[in-house]
This record gives sequence, C-alpha cells and structure tokens, in this order.
Amino acid sequence: MIANLHAYIQSLPDWLSRMVIGQERLYAKVYGEETQYARLTQSRVNQSGGIFQQQITFYLSNGLSLVSMSIEGELPSLSQVAVIVQSLREDLNYVPRDPWLNLNETPEQKATGDAQVPQYFEALVNSLCVSAGNEDLVGLVLSGPQIMAVCSSLGHRLIHRAGGVSIDLSFFDTDHNAVKRIRRNPGLADIPSLLTGMSQELKVLQRPSVSPKPGMYRAWLSAEALGELLGTISWEGFSVDSVQSGSSPLNKLYRGDKQLSSQIFLYENRAMGAVPLFTDEGFLLPAEVPLIQGGKAINPLSGPRSAKEFGVPINSDDGSPSALYLQGGDLPDTEVLQKIGKGLYIGRLWYTNISDPGSCRLTAMTRYDCFWVEDGVLVGPLSPVRMDSSLYDLLGANLEALGKNVHQIPVTQSYGRRSWGASCVPGVLTALKITL
Repeated sequence: MIANLHAYIQSLPDWLSRMVIGQERLYAKVYGEETQYARLTQSRVNQSGGIFQQQITFYLSNGLSLVSMSIEGELPSLSQVAVIVQSLREDLNYVPRDPWLNLNETPEQKATGDAQVPQYFEALVNSLCVSAGNEDLVGLVLSGPQIMAVCSSLGHRLIHRAGGVSIDLSFFDTDHNAVKRIRRNPGLADIPSLLTGMSQELKVLQRPSVSPKPGMYRAWLSAEALGELLGTISWEGFSVDSVQSGSSPLNKLYRGDKQLSSQIFLYENRAMGAVPLFTDEGFLLPAEVPLIQGGKAINPLSGPRSAKEFGVPINSDDGSPSALYLQGGDLPDTEVLQKIGKGLYIGRLWYTNISDPGSCRLTAMTRYDCFWVEDGVLVGPLSPVRMDSSLYDLLGANLEALGKNVHQIPVTQSYGRRSWGASCVPGVLTALKITL
C-alpha cells in the first residue's frame, strides 16, 4: 500500500503543474501510514489489528494569500484534482493578503529518513508477553512504515520515509504502583533484561513510602524526566517569535543575562530524531541546529513565516523543536545510585508546567517510578511530591554530572495518526527544590 502511495507521489508534481494559471502556485502535502498495533493487558494481547490511512492537503496561492483543502481516504485522480483546484481558486478571491506568507519558489527534490522498517512485530509482542512472566504488563506496541511528501507545481518532490517499532510499556501491581518504559526499535535480545529491571523497580515501590520534607535535595533526573522538562520549555522557549517578543521562558538565556552549565550542549537534531528535513512550504531544513553551546544560547528556531517576519534563516518547520538532542557526559547509568548517595531518584515527572516564565521555573509532580535513595541504595518509593526549580539551577549552578548514556525517547502519541520523532537525552545529577 505504501508502495502505491509512493508511486502516486512521483506523479504529483506533473499533475500540479497542469493545474495552475498565471502566477498561481499549487502545493500538496501527502501523509500515509501502514501500522500494526497490539494493546497489552495482564501480559496478554487484548486487541490487535492494522491501520492504513492516507491524507492529502492542497495549498493554492496567488503570491499574496493562500487557501487549502484536505482529503482523507482514497486519494483523488487527476480529474478530481482539477475540480478541487477550481474550488480553491474561487475561495482565493475572498481571502485577505497574508503579509508573512512564505513559499519556496526554488523547486527542491530530496529524500530523507529511512525506508527500511524493522520487520519483527510478532516476535517482539511474543517476547514481551513471555518475558513479563506473572507481572501485569500493560502497553502499546506500534510498527510499520510511514511516509510524508511535499510536492508543488514548481517541481518540488520532497519525501520522508520513517516508521519502525515503538513500545510504551508499564508494569502495575494490585496497589496501583507502576513503572514505565518507552523505547524505539528495541532489540529482541534486550527485552528480558528490560522487563527484569522494571520488575525489580516495581518490588521496591511495594516498600513503605518515604515523604521528604520541603527543601533542596540531590536528585537524579532520568532521561524521561529530563525530557519531560525540556518538552515543556519547548512550548515557546526556542522560537524566534517568543525570543523577539520577550515571552520565551529562556528569554534571559537568549539575552545573555543567564547561562547554563558549560557542560550543556543542546541541539535540534532532526536527522537523529527521524523527522522530515523539509517544511510544508517546500524549504529544506538543516539536519542539526545548535541551540545551546557551552551553556550559552546560540540560535532560536524559525519557521518560514517567522523567518520572513524577522529576517532570519529558516531552520525549523514551526519554531518548536521536534527532535531535541542533549549531548551526554561521563556518568555511567550503573554508577548513578552511588553518586546520588542520599537523595532522590526521579524516573518520571507528571503534570509539568512553567510556574514562573521570567525565571524559567518549572513545577511538576513525582509519581510511580520515583525513589528515595540512601547510601547508594533504593530504599523505597517517594510519596508524591511537587518539585519547583528553575532550569537555570537544574542545568546550571546545581548540575553535577550528565549521564554517559543518551537515551532515545520516541513520541508515541497515536491520536488521529501515528506521531514520529524522538528526543535524545541523558539523565542528569543535579539538585532540586521540593515544595510540598
């Protein structure tokens, strides 16, 4: 099915070029996926199936404004495209001028991503169910190819292939304790040890809980926990729009009033995150953009519209990072507990929000796989507590070490369609404030 969609994409630029009149520009964005899925409960498959879906969106512009129309299901034929374009042309007469409209007039042709999708879905599901033993394994396994393309009447043919396998798993016990793991393209040989580690953590969660008093604590933030904090900052933190308006929570960093630890080297790495290296408007994007280097802000992210407004290069599709990569340090995962000594091991954070944008302060709740550590040993689970600390402290003055292992954390949302992309971050040893 994906092969048929690829053939359709190959013919699109020629079709689109036949439809335009005068100074019109016609673009089309195509998305398709062929997904296998399995939902697991109590270490058994309780639902499985396959999804094939495709969508095409047409954009017609006269150079001053733009209109669009999306179609899902069976893709239109050449004659049907002509009818759609005529309808868009009629609507275009009533659309006001868009001062920040920015379409690439230079036809680009490029293929990105990886067309080789792992083919071990059934073996993976079986290994998960068997390796879980008597534990209550709950989760979702997704697999299969995805494709996105941008074509135009000017001759654009930009194609991104992705997909692969992702797992989003949790172990639960009868007291509703839980541990969670998310992985992309996991090796079959790694599944038994992965689930064994989860089972061991679940047993620690069954011990009496520890309730730390409000105050400052040494803490290890796992890659998942740190990824949650960076994801919240990404809402508006790195976009040139927010930086220019002063509304970015990283405003002081971009102004040079604050800086992070010299150990911090943060990038938007679209190639590593397996996301398209082009925009809907037909612009090519760099594989990597340095955001913070040696603790200092270097570049904001700018999509085509904001790039035109502020006169800066295009290095993003919409100004929000989709594939953050934080360079690792020298602390192996096996030495983390010993380095903590006495303090917090935070495996996951929930309900994260920005409590004070001006000081880049973040608040979040601990829950599930979060532990109290003494003498380098997991003593017991943390009672749910709220942290509230500035990123300038967490990754600045309080940062002791970065984890040596950089973990790839895929985006696993599947509402409407499968998401793609991943963040690649290590854990960090730092100190944070518990407020309640």
